[in-house]
Parts: sequence; C-alpha cells; structure tokens
Amino acid sequence: MKFNLNTQKERKWKLLLVFIFMFVFNMQSQSYLDEYDQLFVKEAKIMNYHRPDNYFYISPVSSYFEIYPTIQQSQYNISMINKDNQIMICVAVIHYPEGKTRAQKYLIANVDLNRRSKEAIAAEMDNRFSNKNLLSVSHIKKMNANRAYVYNMKVRKNLYLGIYPRCKKLIVYKDNVGRVEILFFYKENQEKIVREEINKTWGMLKFK
Repeated sequence: MKFNLNTQKERKWKLLLVFIFMFVFNMQSQSYLDEYDQLFVKEAKIMNYHRPDNYFYISPVSSYFEIYPTIQQSQYNISMINKDNQIMICVAVIHYPEGKTRAQKYLIANVDLNRRSKEAIAAEMDNRFSNKNLLSVSHIKKMNANRAYVYNMKVRKNLYLGIYPRCKKLIVYKDNVGRVEILFFYKENQEKIVREEINKTWGMLKFK
C-alpha cells in the first residue's frame, strides 16, 4: 500500500495552522478580558476585582424598574453569565459623596448612607423565598467591609429578561466609602446551585 507523504504533510500543516489560530484567538480574548477587568476596576475606584472562573461578560442590562415595577435598582457596572448553569451576576458599585458640593453635604448630614432602612429592604424583599440575613464576619472580612446582607429580591411575574424568575441580592457596605450590590439571577430549580455560586464567587470584589 502506498503512503502519500504529501497528504501527511498537508495534515500536519493544517493542524499547525489550527493550533496557531486557536493560540492567537485565546491570547486576544484573554487580553480583551484583562482590559475589561482593568476598566471596571478603574471605574469602580473603591474596589479590587477578579472575574470568577467559568463566567463570560455581557453588556450590562437595564436595571431601573425592570426587575420589579416598584423597585429602582442601582445601575449595573458589570454583568456576566455562568457558561454551565446560566446564572447571571450583575454588579453595581455606589460611591459615597465626599462632601464637596452643597447637595453632597446635605446627603452626608441627613441620610445614613452606610445602612439601608428596614422599610427600603422590606419593600423589595421577596419573603416567600427568604428573609434578610446578616452575613458572617468571616465573609465580610473577605471583602474588607463593615456589614453585608443577603435576601431574595422581588422579580416581575413575566420573568426578568424573560428568563429569570428569582434573584438573590447581596448588599455590602464599607462605611463612609461606598457599597456594592451583587445580584444573582437564577431559575426556579437552582436554589442550591445559586447558593454554591455565591460561595464560589464570594470575595471576587474587595474594598480597597
């Protein structure tokens, strides 16, 4: 049986070209992700950040009044989706004013920015699935924060983005610096999975 050397060489060249293409593509993708991470950290200012494993970025979706008609959620800085279970994480970073303008001085003097009122949390909490829970000291230390709460947030009847019926919300505070709101959107049969994802990704954000 004759063995075609030219065919063998062609296959090797094709494999080599595929390898080179994949290598360059992965390098470019990683470079883009690194730039995206750096941009987020630069914009966030008060946070350090690393992207969790197995998540890919999407453009931050609209958040005002979209999750539930009477809830005004802070605008997202960053959004990402888990490649395996489609859980979506959205992050909003809120800087507290430094008191340079009259409006900022008024807020500092008259509003407790370091804590949300019980009424505000009760208005957006879905107590069919959870109550407000204060996070443990060990969790809070991982974010260099002062306090943190987690609870289920109300979601509109026709689903958020037409996909997600449920959402767990984490609010984490650094006194006199700012707060971060991390939302985990998930499906009805993913209660255990979303708790695991919260544990896996805890500490992806850390106050400076």
